[in-house]
Amino acid sequence: MRRQGECGSGHIGAVFGIAVFLGFLLVATQVLVHLSATSNVTAAAFDAARRAAADGGGGCASAPARARSTLGSYGARPDVAVSCSVEGDAIRVTVRGPSPAGGLARPFVRLTSAETIERSATVHREVR
Repeated sequence: MRRQGECGSGHIGAVFGIAVFLGFLLVATQVLVHLSATSNVTAAAFDAARRAAADGGGGCASAPARARSTLGSYGARPDVAVSCSVEGDAIRVTVRGPSPAGGLARPFVRLTSAETIERSATVHREVR
């Protein structure tokens, strides 16, 4: 004999379980988006620094444009800053911009201080 008070209680637990699972899936997806963007920014900064170091004296002039070009639409955003500096015999390219991760997981992104991406690459100039 079934009790009338417990009828449908399995459905409520299932709904909450699915909601928690989807929440974890959302957070995991946003973490992967942030990690992918960080990897791309690091690669673009290193590539621009390497090419600027190989160009010799005038390499820093074209490095920000190269980094922005490598980053595609992310590099074209006005809130992405690309700078190049000469430090002795080395060239340093720095890329700083907001993380593309966000949406519904924006509070979690703020909590983990993953709101911005800043990566620098330093390469020594080639002597010919």
